[in-house]
Amino acid sequence: MSRPLRLRGFRVALAAGIALALALTPTAPPPAHAAQQAAASQLVGFAVGQDGRLYRATTAGVAPYTSAVVAPPGAAVSAVRQSDGNVAVFTVGTQGGLVVAVTSSATSAVTVYHDGANNLAPPGARLSAVTVGSAVHVFFVGHDGAVYSTSYTGAVRPGIGPRRVSATGVVPPGATVAAAWQSGLPGAVFVGADGGLNSVWRNSAGAWATVPAGPAGVATPGGGVAAASTAGVQAYYAGLDGKLWQVGFTSGPFPVPWTPVAISGAGVVPAGARLAAARFVNGPSNVFFAGADGAVRVVTDQTGSWVESATTPPGVARPGSPLALVAVDDFVYSAWCGNGLWWWLHWWWRWPPPPPPPWYGDTFTLPIGNPIQYATEVAVTLYR
Repeated sequence: MSRPLRLRGFRVALAAGIALALALTPTAPPPAHAAQQAAASQLVGFAVGQDGRLYRATTAGVAPYTSAVVAPPGAAVSAVRQSDGNVAVFTVGTQGGLVVAVTSSATSAVTVYHDGANNLAPPGARLSAVTVGSAVHVFFVGHDGAVYSTSYTGAVRPGIGPRRVSATGVVPPGATVAAAWQSGLPGAVFVGADGGLNSVWRNSAGAWATVPAGPAGVATPGGGVAAASTAGVQAYYAGLDGKLWQVGFTSGPFPVPWTPVAISGAGVVPAGARLAAARFVNGPSNVFFAGADGAVRVVTDQTGSWVESATTPPGVARPGSPLALVAVDDFVYSAWCGNGLWWWLHWWWRWPPPPPPPWYGDTFTLPIGNPIQYATEVAVTLYR
């Protein structure tokens, strides 16, 4: 079994001012049992500061990732590792169009592109990117309530730009979307304007179809949704009843069953809460969110049935606020901004039989200062 990334010496400061990058002593020691992850990969996080620049968190600290303003303060971000190991970070810029920042393995330089038309979406709108083989696919919701997408084969470089892949008015502008894939083809899930789970999928001929995936009126329109893609796609949303719901897309772009399945009790998830999901390889599925008590919680089927557990103490995050995660072998690494701190969480699969919950992870905290603020959107990925 692989072991998790070692967080020893993980000193992260959130930079303030024009060129300030401080190395801070962690507020809690790193987990004693953590070990080095594979040398070719590294955990990295991203956020847009109050000055509109992208910031990058690594084990060496936090520093501006871009020198120029790219998006509104606190804008949503999504990051992926490309097939060559370099990172691409996406946001909807101040001009209302797609902006991407890309690293170069040869020079470590960062290049910022504006890809496609302006005024497509609310500046800073939520978006979601996914890597499928050597391709990267990006999704967001425009001013017109349509889902937009663009794809890159090989390196992420400016291309035709985002195009409308659904009808207009199907989802609130700037809503949460979760990118997914199955059979090598991209898609995205979202809670539509009707308050039901919906999805868009591209077929092998390149055409797009919008597929309703559940009843209307059960969730906050445009609210929290997540997807985990492995052999099939498992989509999750937070219901108005406070339950976490799952829909499985297992045979083409049509949910089986059509009726969503509740995988938690009522009142567990704040209505419309932001979600993050991952499935361990040949292991359980896991859905993370910030609960009503401010604890980061997980609903997981690692016992063979769905169980809810806290992974942190209460009060570490704003209820329902965004968080990001990446799964590596049998481990999850998550990040969020909450309670005046930048939080990192290391959480792992409890091999059966697991002990009774709660299943706390190891947390690692660092003070948050300007320009990155409480409950700011963050993205997490690996590079190289």
